[in-house]
Amino acid sequence: MKKFLLVILYLFSMLALLKAQNSISDLENKLKTVSGKDKFDVLYKLSKSYLTVSPKKSLKYGNQAFDIAKKIKSKTSQANALNMIGTAYYKQGKYKSAIKNYEKELALREKLGHKISKAKILYNIGSVYEANSKERKALTEYEKALKAAKIIKYPNLVYKCYEAIIKLNANQSDYKEAFIYLQEYNGYRGATNITFERREISILETKFEEGKKELEEKESQLHQTDSTLTLVKSEKEILVKDTTIKGQAISGLTIETKEQKLTIEEQKAEVKRHRQWLIAFASFFTVILIFSILLYKLYTAKKKANRLLAIQNAEIIEKNEEIKAQSEELHKTNIALQEQKEEIEAQSEELEIQRDVALKSKEEIIDSINYAKRIQKAIFPAKEYVNEVLQEYFVLLKPRDIVSGDFYWIKKIKNFTVIAVADCTGHGVPGAFMSMLGISFLNDIVSPRSLDSASEILNRMRNKVKKSLGQKGKESEAKDGMDLALYIINDETLELQYSGAYNPLYIIRDKPEAELEIIKADRQPIGVHPVEKDFTNHKIQLQKGNCLYTFSDGYNDQFGGKNGQKFKSKNFKELLLANYKKPMSEQKKVLNDKLKDWMGKDYSQIDDIVVLGLRV
Repeated sequence: MKKFLLVILYLFSMLALLKAQNSISDLENKLKTVSGKDKFDVLYKLSKSYLTVSPKKSLKYGNQAFDIAKKIKSKTSQANALNMIGTAYYKQGKYKSAIKNYEKELALREKLGHKISKAKILYNIGSVYEANSKERKALTEYEKALKAAKIIKYPNLVYKCYEAIIKLNANQSDYKEAFIYLQEYNGYRGATNITFERREISILETKFEEGKKELEEKESQLHQTDSTLTLVKSEKEILVKDTTIKGQAISGLTIETKEQKLTIEEQKAEVKRHRQWLIAFASFFTVILIFSILLYKLYTAKKKANRLLAIQNAEIIEKNEEIKAQSEELHKTNIALQEQKEEIEAQSEELEIQRDVALKSKEEIIDSINYAKRIQKAIFPAKEYVNEVLQEYFVLLKPRDIVSGDFYWIKKIKNFTVIAVADCTGHGVPGAFMSMLGISFLNDIVSPRSLDSASEILNRMRNKVKKSLGQKGKESEAKDGMDLALYIINDETLELQYSGAYNPLYIIRDKPEAELEIIKADRQPIGVHPVEKDFTNHKIQLQKGNCLYTFSDGYNDQFGGKNGQKFKSKNFKELLLANYKKPMSEQKKVLNDKLKDWMGKDYSQIDDIVVLGLRV
């Protein structure tokens, strides 16, 4: 039964190892085809996968990942790579190198403000010092980690730090300090949630009390030693006096001693001769004794070796039988693995067929979307028409996918110019359908009869969207719609009417100092809303040279920069104010270049973007 269980465990371990090797093999194959941030991710995963299998290979991939992180200028990726390098050195027992890389990671985490990672790396450094038997340094790092974990309120790490500090103090017999930290630990976790067993706590308390009692006993012994030292000092003075008296008596005996000296010399010569005979006899007896002992040891060693040889022969026979049984089991396992290999190859062929079908479907879908792009472009205002209606303007339109859910619309009716900029729900194909629906409604609604009120155009737009989408205000129905900014300019009087659904209007007036005026939109969309009200109609008197800007939220919400944050409206306003005097075509280039620089190589576009600028 025991042998059977061993074979089962062996098979499971083989299957687990095979799965891990396949995963690592897939990553190494993928490494040949990726670059940039994707290459770093694959190298990082390889380093992590090899950590328990082969720390040396883990270190190799960790160093490669660090090099890629430096090239893409990602401090966070550099810190992650340094963590894997330090851990790989730690696994190999190279503690100095592990500490060096952990400290580099710690410096980066502090600059980046990664407080949780900083606390964890301090705990890791303490663990390396503890493994290297540098317990005082380990205690220092654990105490730093404890302080950092308390600040960020990370209870699991706080518990681990307390337990490590208590254990190290107890190992160093510093039971007083261990007891103090134990009381803090209990207070932090609460009396009903203590992970240390009460028996271990009682042991620490007892050792603390015993250490205290032992210290008191040693103080008592020291007091007794002082008393004894005083007594010895007194006896020494008496002995000095006695020695002086005896010295005088010895002087009187000196003459008698000289006479006895000759007799003693003769006796010494006789003793010396007897000693020489005794030494010679003892040497001879010792040689005989040593020789006998050696013979006895050789005999017992040979006897013991014969017994051991017999036992080993029996064990070898038994192991040969076990090896033979294991060989048979391995043969069966190899047959099973071969069958699995053939099955996997068959599945691989099936997957290749499915992949080809999927690729063909993808091509067909992309072709359809490209066709939809041509249709959408056809219903947008023609460039020649816009150039006739507007003098100095720009349109920055950047779909996230092939087609866009953001759109702009321009129409000239007598001496009025109507402009709309919209952001539809969703992006890609769904957003494109909504944008075409919005343009169709604007073409239908905007007429000479509706030019007296921009807000009335938005009210009618909302009714048409709700009716076409079947929106009744129920909770379960989709909340599709659009955000829209629409304004009408009287080309003769330069009076402007504006109404907006979430999307505002920016006006920059060229006074002695540039001033950006924000005309706020209503906080409701073109579509169903919990509390609907008529849209507000704003009337503003423009001056020649004023710059108007309408836009969707895609530009301000784009992630990028050093810390991966949104661009935000504050930076957008500053960018417009810094460049509004430039020609509109140059302003478009500035906005486009700034967006590319903000995104860099690490970030992709997250939403459709449209910005329309117009100089009156």
